[in-house]
Amino acid sequence: MPARVLGVFGDPGVAARAVKALRAAGCQDLRAAMPAPFPEVMAALGRPRSGLASITWSGALLGCLAGVALPVTCSLAWPLVVGGKPIVALPAFVVIIFELTVLIGSLTNLIGSVSLGWSRGGLAPLPGGREFHADRIGIFADDDPSGRAEEVLRASGAEEVQRV
Repeated sequence: MPARVLGVFGDPGVAARAVKALRAAGCQDLRAAMPAPFPEVMAALGRPRSGLASITWSGALLGCLAGVALPVTCSLAWPLVVGGKPIVALPAFVVIIFELTVLIGSLTNLIGSVSLGWSRGGLAPLPGGREFHADRIGIFADDDPSGRAEEVLRASGAEEVQRV
C-alpha cells in the first residue's frame, strides 16, 4: 500500500491549484476533506456530482403527492357538512401538504446519504486523526517512494504537509 501524504490548506483556490498540480505530476488517487463543497476544489478533483439531489427531490415529490392524497381521500371518505363550502378545499390542506413534503423528502435524503456512503466504501475515518472543519482543507494523495506528491504539495503552498 503506498504512503499517503496530507496537505493542509486554508484557501480553497490554493487547494484547487494544488490538486491540479498533483494531477499534472501523475497522482490520480486524490481525496479532499473540507467543511463545505468548495466549487473550485470539486472541479479540480473532477468527480461527478452526487445523485443525492435527485433522490431527495423524488422523495419530496412523493411527499407532496402523499400530502395531497391523504386529506383529500379522508375528506371524501368522511364528508362533513361545512356550511355549504366544498368538501375538498385545498387551502385548508396546505399545511399537511407542506409537512409531508418536508418529512418524506428529508427521510429519503437520510436514507440516500447513508446508502450512497456505504456504496462508496463507507465512512472511513480520515488518516492521521485530523478533522477538517471551519477553515481548513485537507488534500490526501498517494505518494511514491521518491516523495513527488509531498514536493508538489509544499510547492503549491500547503500550510502543513505530513505523511499519514
